[in-house]
Amino acid sequence: MLFSGNKYEYRMNPEQYQEMKDFYKELGFSDKQVAKLCSNCFGADIKVDKSAVYNPGWCFGRNTKRLTSEPVFRRRAVESNAKGLRSAPPTEGLCEPELCVEECCPEPEPMMAAAAVMPGMAMPGMAMQGMAESAEFNTSETEVTREAEQQSPLDNPAAIFSANVNTASWSYIRNKVRTSSNIDKNYVRIEEILNSYHYKLKKPADDELFSISTEKGMCPWQDRDELFLVGLRGKKAEKGVRQNLCLLVDVSGSMDSRWVLVQMSMASIISKLRKGDKLSIIAYSDETVTVAKDLDGGDMSACVKAILSIDGIGGCTNGSEGLTNAYAYLEENYDKDGNNRVFIFTDGDFNFGITAKGGLKDFIKEKRETGIYLSIAGYGYNNFKDDKMEALAQNGNGNYTFISCPEDILDELHDKLVSKLVTIAKDVKISVELNPQFVSKYRLLGYEARVLTQQEFHDTKKATDGIGSEHNVVALIQFTRGKAEKRFSSRYVNTSTADNNTEFAFIEVHYKDPDGNNLVMTKAVTLGELEGAKNRNIPVAALLGAFGLIIRNSEYKGAADKKLLAEMLKELDGSDKYDTKKKNSHFDIIKMYCGKELIDR
Repeated sequence: MLFSGNKYEYRMNPEQYQEMKDFYKELGFSDKQVAKLCSNCFGADIKVDKSAVYNPGWCFGRNTKRLTSEPVFRRRAVESNAKGLRSAPPTEGLCEPELCVEECCPEPEPMMAAAAVMPGMAMPGMAMQGMAESAEFNTSETEVTREAEQQSPLDNPAAIFSANVNTASWSYIRNKVRTSSNIDKNYVRIEEILNSYHYKLKKPADDELFSISTEKGMCPWQDRDELFLVGLRGKKAEKGVRQNLCLLVDVSGSMDSRWVLVQMSMASIISKLRKGDKLSIIAYSDETVTVAKDLDGGDMSACVKAILSIDGIGGCTNGSEGLTNAYAYLEENYDKDGNNRVFIFTDGDFNFGITAKGGLKDFIKEKRETGIYLSIAGYGYNNFKDDKMEALAQNGNGNYTFISCPEDILDELHDKLVSKLVTIAKDVKISVELNPQFVSKYRLLGYEARVLTQQEFHDTKKATDGIGSEHNVVALIQFTRGKAEKRFSSRYVNTSTADNNTEFAFIEVHYKDPDGNNLVMTKAVTLGELEGAKNRNIPVAALLGAFGLIIRNSEYKGAADKKLLAEMLKELDGSDKYDTKKKNSHFDIIKMYCGKELIDR
């Protein structure tokens, strides 16, 4: 905690300030609540400044105004496992959270002193007003995955993978395109681009938790190839499911420039709560602090007051302690008839307590047995630990999205809140077996980090992702027509082709219901059924798939380029059947990526 007479301010362009006000109004807050939320954020005043430039990245560095000449002291733990406090040595203002390279450093580093001498020098965790963070100090991390190769259905008869309802990759890409920034292909997960769009999949039957839809169409980027779409749609959750949420907020120094977005994100969640829902808020950096507990979701004034009481404190990121406290609280106050969930807001930079991805994975695997779910909202760029947040979500009955602008909040948190919070099926694993009489080779787009073996598919103890209320999970398989040939010999495996000459594919889904019962759903798909069906979803799925192949620079992108994207867009654009008409929609982002010259041709 900062103990001095400092006054912190966020300087915001008038146009952007009005956008923030409109955002809170759209969530349904009263004029009085909007005024409060727009006046203060995490201990800093929000000031309208006509000279401030519009900040497309929504990353606002706090301006520090010293009100006294007293030195600054910071509260922090003595050791990683200690609860004691010690004060930092006086640094005459050099070791501010905005300037500190290592937020828990005991002494100013030379780079900090340089920053004091040269105010224009960008440091990690510090966003200069109207500028993106400097790539020079980029310490972001993500999982590097190898693209799936083409397979013969005689060598590998089935594409097997776990469901992925995360949308973090799409949000990351959307913001990079929107701000004209370079896209790191390692953050491109094609399945998350596909699943960020709301398709028109058939509704589940009354006695089913989800439905299976299939479509087939030509592949735009590869002559003679076709696309096979498999879509799962989750059942709509019953109204009145009571929410028991614990919002866990990272208030460490590395989050400083993102707190405006974090506060807006928290507000979007509480705007959906109703009387009888329970809300608790825990903040963590070096230590963990309970901000509020057992608030009634129907008391918006109390919830807003709780959010505004959070003060940005800087320091290290003891995320494991924060998670431990949040889970312990919900275990103690578990609602057996409600949806018990930890919702964490962080950049994933766990640099205190358990820090390694493997350790966090083991930690969260244990917690998934409590029946408490996990949702993650990720923020930041140059210190953004995408791999750790993916691991937490994948192993903790969770889901994960990335927040970079108000549109992300409205799309991923507010509009899809029910599907984010109510899990209808757990450990969802999908097998798509293709008939070698009709398919000579195939390739699954995306899902590289979620490919499963036959053993994992049939292992009921294998933990995978779940599906929420009205979630859609879509997979695209690119295939070539013809009779398959076996490329690799096997001494004992029967290599004869399938006897069934009408069945194109067999889909098998293994999953658990919320009570943990193991269930199976199957669907046999005939070639006649596919050829006679309407392709309501595959045109836009093909567009998004092509976009993902291009920005990932896939070796399988074929003829996919910006020109092809523009042509595909023209066939779909303006159709109420596909375009959402929202700001920064899928179509808007692809248009920005292609450029005005191509789009206007």
